[in-house]
Amino acid sequence: MSQGTGSTGGSDAATGGSEGTAFGGSGGAARCPFTGEGALPLHRGPDRGEASAAELPWEQLRSQYGGLVPVEIAPGVPGWLLLGYKENLQVLRDQTYFSADPRPWSPSGVPPARSGALNRDGDEHQRLRVPIVDALASVGTPQLVPAVERAAVHLIGLVESAGSADLIGDYAAPLPALILNELFGLPDSYGHLLADLTARLWSGDPARAEPAALAVRSYFEGLVARKRADPGQDITSLILEHPHGLTDDEAVEALSLLWETGHEPTTHLIGNALLKLLEDPNVWTAYLGGTLTPEDFVDYVMWTDSPIRMLAGRYSTMDIGFAGARIRQGDPLLFGFASAHTDPSVSRVADDAMALAGNRSHLSWGAGAHRCPATAFTRELVRTAIDTVVDRMRGMVMAVESAELRWRASLSVHGLEELPVWFTPTGERDQRGERPEESRPEPVVTRWVRRRKRKPAGQGARYQAPLPRGGQPEDGAAKNETPAPAAPARTAKPRPRRAAPRGAGARYQAPFAEETHTPDPLEQLLHTWRPRG
Repeated sequence: MSQGTGSTGGSDAATGGSEGTAFGGSGGAARCPFTGEGALPLHRGPDRGEASAAELPWEQLRSQYGGLVPVEIAPGVPGWLLLGYKENLQVLRDQTYFSADPRPWSPSGVPPARSGALNRDGDEHQRLRVPIVDALASVGTPQLVPAVERAAVHLIGLVESAGSADLIGDYAAPLPALILNELFGLPDSYGHLLADLTARLWSGDPARAEPAALAVRSYFEGLVARKRADPGQDITSLILEHPHGLTDDEAVEALSLLWETGHEPTTHLIGNALLKLLEDPNVWTAYLGGTLTPEDFVDYVMWTDSPIRMLAGRYSTMDIGFAGARIRQGDPLLFGFASAHTDPSVSRVADDAMALAGNRSHLSWGAGAHRCPATAFTRELVRTAIDTVVDRMRGMVMAVESAELRWRASLSVHGLEELPVWFTPTGERDQRGERPEESRPEPVVTRWVRRRKRKPAGQGARYQAPLPRGGQPEDGAAKNETPAPAAPARTAKPRPRRAAPRGAGARYQAPFAEETHTPDPLEQLLHTWRPRG
């Protein structure tokens, strides 16, 4: 059955040969426009001479291959990359011929590349998805916006007195971790832990990324265990208490997916949006003047600088003809959002990029049954994050030229390594190293003290009569006697107080035994992890 709306010049025109030779087998294989042989290799990084997704000639690929190009996802792992807008949209929506479940491709169920959706279909997909959707729906604007503002103000407060910052490393990267951690129901210290683990995962250094990946898994396992024992009013507890009854392992996978698909794309959506504001004075003026609303601005960035350029996630359920190519059952298909958004069929107004503002037909949120459930959530988060930066970092300008900015060496993620800016410093300055002010003598304050009147000495039978002056008795016979030498005065020693006996009996409660606190796995992870290592 022929599917798709791409080039229909036959399977040979699309693949350069039969389905058995389209992946580098014997015979005439498809030619890569860079290497000139084999399928388009996606596993070679820029350090091996391969271009990033931003540098791929999408127009040339569409002209040569139509709506679908054969690729090599990993050494010896063939697949297909969707190029056209209609081809991407059809695969996103169609669950009959294209499945999100990788088990037809691999019995282990491990996908060959990063995916952004739950890897199940049908009723099983709904059972896993609905708890996430319902939990996110419980987070309204009155709860989300204050959480974003608290985290944003905290991060900006760490750099606002310096007058310079990296809007990626100092702001956009840790911000989603702090927000998600609070909504997960954990204290801020765990949010800084999650942000540090994420930074290590993105570092590109296997020595740092591999331990961080294990620690992230421990974070979510500990989160589920803690909330299972002590639930609260948070996303984690709502997922665990949902009537669909997710197991602990399923809850860990759901929360991990929520973090994985929400953290890195949100970071670079914020970063790419801030770069647009700083680079284009017209966009800056329209945004601050209200001509370009925050919602329309986010859609504009999604069209022109989407944080996700390429994403895996579908597998052919049968042998079919699609977009002029023969696809075998189980073949993985990758979404090419960067190519789809520059497809002439939907981007005829490329010369006037601002015309894309408010156009919500981009594919960055996905489509169909696996559409992103956190669309409204992410829009509100990004809007608040951008507004907070613009409001608190007055006079913000880029510290380097646009050509000097470094982009991440990734085919799937489109984002900056760093975005250095200068702005007007605010807040308290660090006084260390500055000359202290001379101390001034405090003024003398006269204080009036009110004396209390003494009470008269006690009188009556209960009290001893006072002796006359000189300490002598008034008896006449004693006046003529020679006074005896006075005995040396003795200093009375204070009698030690005896401690009251400890209460015993029915009226007194027996003392409690001291309880020893045993930290749970999540607390152990926090105490043993060394940040910024």
